[in-house]
Amino acid sequence: MKALEKISNSLDKVCEVLIVLMIGAMVIITTAQIIFRTWFTALTWSDEVTRYLLIWSTFLGATCVYRHGGNIAITFIQEAFPEKVTRFLRIFVHLLCMLLFIVLFYYGCRYVTKLNKTATTLPIKMKYIFLCIPISMVICAFHALVLMLKEMKGKDGKEGET
Repeated sequence: MKALEKISNSLDKVCEVLIVLMIGAMVIITTAQIIFRTWFTALTWSDEVTRYLLIWSTFLGATCVYRHGGNIAITFIQEAFPEKVTRFLRIFVHLLCMLLFIVLFYYGCRYVTKLNKTATTLPIKMKYIFLCIPISMVICAFHALVLMLKEMKGKDGKEGET
């Protein structure tokens, strides 16, 4: 379990660093586009690169949000039940999420393998842009597994305690 948590934490850190780098690149590219559009000739590729960086940072950001429990939750339902029922519900929700992530991974892979288009202004295949879908779904499914196992063991990692 500790090894799985370590991998989950490492994946989360890598995603966080990549997101920061991508957002930083988006700011730099957008600033350059403004400067070039104002004083020189507009950059033809900047909008497309910024859009693709936004897509990647969004999907990688979803993995971080899920890992830290930052998604929208209906907490009044959880608070209405005793702790054992609430724990079961959290485990069940993580299991459902994991199944959803696996389905999205499957269909994301199918979609990516069928894409043969090339980006409009860049010599990049669109399959590489949309590869963020299966990659992020694998990471989310792994996080869901770790969170589910952690919930099964209890908050402090000991069986049956809360």
